[in-house]
Amino acid sequence: MSVFLARRFLSFLITVFGASVIIFLLLEVLPGDPALTMLGVDAPDSAIAAIRLELGLDRPAFVRYVDWIAGLFHGEMGLSYVYKVPVTELIGQRLQVTLPLAIGAMVVATLVSLSLGIFAATNHNRIGDYGVMGFSQLGLAIPDFWFGILLIILFAVILHWLPSGGFPGWDEGIWRGIRSLILPVFTQALGLTAIMTRVTRSSVLEVAREDYVRTARAKGLSRRAALWGHVLRNALVPVLTIGGLLVATVVTGTLIIENVFALPGVGKLIFDAISNRDLMVVKNVVLLFAAIVVVVNFIVDILYALVDPRIRIHS
Repeated sequence: MSVFLARRFLSFLITVFGASVIIFLLLEVLPGDPALTMLGVDAPDSAIAAIRLELGLDRPAFVRYVDWIAGLFHGEMGLSYVYKVPVTELIGQRLQVTLPLAIGAMVVATLVSLSLGIFAATNHNRIGDYGVMGFSQLGLAIPDFWFGILLIILFAVILHWLPSGGFPGWDEGIWRGIRSLILPVFTQALGLTAIMTRVTRSSVLEVAREDYVRTARAKGLSRRAALWGHVLRNALVPVLTIGGLLVATVVTGTLIIENVFALPGVGKLIFDAISNRDLMVVKNVVLLFAAIVVVVNFIVDILYALVDPRIRIHS
């Protein structure tokens, strides 16, 4: 087990390092000049040169990369070109919105999809199965932003049950903060639920047809006992796989969801930073997103080994 974890951790470090290099190089070769964007196209050359010197853009790219990485190890992400505050502080404030949104969406999607997928598999080729598959197909077809607008019209405009957007802040009360995130969470969870439901159903059906499950049933084990004791654990591996991959969808999806619901999260932050060519914010937020995806998949690898010991033996 220790060798398995060591290999996965080394892979994790290499992936994050590679992501940081790619992010830095892509941002450095993009056309445009942050100093010119900040001052305007009519700014004199002397002012542009002064702001480039202030921001350190006159130094070689390699030096800037090393300084960036060294700062990350000390918890320093530099100063935002636009907001003039530490990027660490900006991201910390916005994560108070984005993390509950992303975690809430994954929790809702996981609970609902597992329930629907198991229900559909145990009612294979019956009306319940057809209904669940129809729901999942609809969930895949509906764009997140359009579904969010429909929820706003129904629950905010017509019923007045929930706010249409914005975030009051956790200082205004936990319940007010939760209420403002209910619609965004269910909006983001729709597509995730549809995908994970189909994977869960297919995985449960496949495992249920295995010889050892039929043997257990032939020995007198009830259908429910065979499902919970033999089928589900082995069926979880594909579900974990798709769940880990969907984390990237959740992370990138926050940009759309937060703009639809006017939430001051990390997605909205990077959208504004790209518009203003605030490279220091863009670099750190994109690396944060990449690190979150890699960390979650590292955790998924560990869960693989716990669910199916054969994985760590052959890895």
